[in-house]
Amino acid sequence: MRMRVWVLLLLVVAIVGAWLGAMMQMDPGYLLVAWRQTTIEMSLWVGLVLVIVLYLGLYFGLRVLFSLNAPWQFMARWSEEGKLRRAQLQTRQGLLALSNGQYSRAVEKLEGLVAETSQPLVVIPALAEAEARMGRFEKAQKRLQALFKTMPEASALVGLAQARIYIQQGDAEAALVPLQKITAQDKQHSQANELLLELLQGLQRWLDVIDLLKIIAGAKQMPEAVMAQQQKKAYGQAFFQITTQDQALEQLQQLWRKAPAAVKKSSVCRLALVQAMHQAEGDPAKRTAEYIENSLKQEWDDGLVLEFSHLPMTDGADVEKALRKAEAWQSQAKDSAALQLTLGRLCRRLELWGKARDYLQSSICLQASKEAHAELARLEQQLGHLDAALEHYRAASIF
Repeated sequence: MRMRVWVLLLLVVAIVGAWLGAMMQMDPGYLLVAWRQTTIEMSLWVGLVLVIVLYLGLYFGLRVLFSLNAPWQFMARWSEEGKLRRAQLQTRQGLLALSNGQYSRAVEKLEGLVAETSQPLVVIPALAEAEARMGRFEKAQKRLQALFKTMPEASALVGLAQARIYIQQGDAEAALVPLQKITAQDKQHSQANELLLELLQGLQRWLDVIDLLKIIAGAKQMPEAVMAQQQKKAYGQAFFQITTQDQALEQLQQLWRKAPAAVKKSSVCRLALVQAMHQAEGDPAKRTAEYIENSLKQEWDDGLVLEFSHLPMTDGADVEKALRKAEAWQSQAKDSAALQLTLGRLCRRLELWGKARDYLQSSICLQASKEAHAELARLEQQLGHLDAALEHYRAASIF
């Protein structure tokens, strides 16, 4: 196949050569080149040959010239590559020193790269962190601000680095500022949200934590189980913070209505809400009692039943009313030790000593507890049965 191509190519060259020879003999043509007083006369074909020769000469001359310059280009390229390799090695050494806690060595390695580095987003934040670790907080912040001025598009990276330096200084309030700037532009910035959540929890700004958790949950930036734990903690703490504010009871109920399912299903959160409502409402705690009654209709909760027995009541009539309600709950939870303890406490408040002892003993039989033994011990002591009282005090002490 290749032989045929060469034969065909030679045939074409021979035909073209024969044709050009015939054309030269038939009409050699005439070419005149004049410049000032100088003229050159030649046939057209000779002129074409000269043009081709000149072109080839220029082409190969330039090739030779470039080949003579190639070594210098190679040396320059080799030098640049060497500088790049040394910079990469120095960067790697600086980052490793930083990760190993060798902050002075990290500063030594990274500081010399700032002016000419091709990776300022890696070198400068790392250098600023190393300087901050050495206590040079102001210098580190100025370095980050300079990076932001030259590269405004790195605002999130710079903001995170600034926040971490403020945290190292122990200034959590100052650390909030750059993080809030980041989240103002991008509410779902995962790193900023994670750091902001930690700061807000440390500052005990639980209502802000709740708002932030809603954003994190919407962006699915946290596993569901972890999110549920975070929500329970935030709502439980927020309930007690609200009790010191004006119109606390209304705020508590409003916050509860908007709470996620994980919080509403948590017995710990329900108990925290009831205790906060009790504290906010004061004496008498009628709305708190109503909430407990409504909650128990939907789902039984021993913690709420026990809290019901601690609610303040103005007179004996209120206590009798509460006792009747609690006795009616026995059809719903007859085997609840917490309910029997609550009934015993209410009877004791009404000085129904016999019924109180029966309910308390029933609670202990269902599930012995420190509270039931202590309550029965106080009752026996009040009745003058000191031996029985000591026995129950001893039993309460082992829990």
